[in-house]
Amino acid sequence: MEKQKIELKLPANLKFSSLVRHMTEEVFSYIGFTKEWSSRLKLVVDELFMNAVKYGSTEDKSTVHIELLFDETMVEFRIQDDGTGLHKISVDDLKKRIQQNADSNDVTATSGRGLALITSLWTDELKVEEASIGGIAIYFMKKIETTSPPPMQIVESVEGQVEGQVEEQIEEPVVELKGPIITVKLQGEIDQSNLEKMTTPVKEKLDTLPEGAKLVLDFGDVIYINSTVIGHLAEWHNDAEKKKGKLVVINANDQIKDVLDLVGLSRVLNIE
Repeated sequence: MEKQKIELKLPANLKFSSLVRHMTEEVFSYIGFTKEWSSRLKLVVDELFMNAVKYGSTEDKSTVHIELLFDETMVEFRIQDDGTGLHKISVDDLKKRIQQNADSNDVTATSGRGLALITSLWTDELKVEEASIGGIAIYFMKKIETTSPPPMQIVESVEGQVEGQVEEQIEEPVVELKGPIITVKLQGEIDQSNLEKMTTPVKEKLDTLPEGAKLVLDFGDVIYINSTVIGHLAEWHNDAEKKKGKLVVINANDQIKDVLDLVGLSRVLNIE
């Protein structure tokens, strides 16, 4: 197969996040990636699109440029912004930030680690350069994976470094809670475009959470979450612990569990 190219130019608006995710996931599946790898790369794309819109663009005035190049062995994803955003960052500063977040071992940190971890562990190469349209261009390359990935568990070693799969998990002592059990049911795709609406019920319950209570988040109808939601999960876990309570996630699908494993939250959160 000769190298093929798909080009997409979109207004800088997070309402297009779902379109970008699903289009690229279809492409990844079409060119040979397994369902699991297509899902993983979809999250990488979503993170890059979100960053291009939020930090490098002017909403609804800028245009975000996306390219997919692929053949029978490799895919390359490119995204460019015009650098007009109020929170724009230089290429060198972005590279440093990605590296710092990738090196962080704090799994309860509330933000910043998602993009760095998923790109370092789920892609073969990441490049950050000056964009031809004025802002930042980010490229990732990935060899086409035709077999399903093994489950990933990220843990800290004795020296505090992040490692890959392990066979043993240290069991935490069982703490008996004395408060009530409160359940919040979430649904759909939760991303930056609808985050406030979808997470407000959880925040309201946390604000009034009785001491020692268990807050159960039912993910049975949740299809997708991005790293911002993961950051909120870490924050909610911390807030519940401050009230001597517990945050529990139930009925999460395999794709969501895969992401929680990646960032290390699966060994901090209670997932049932």
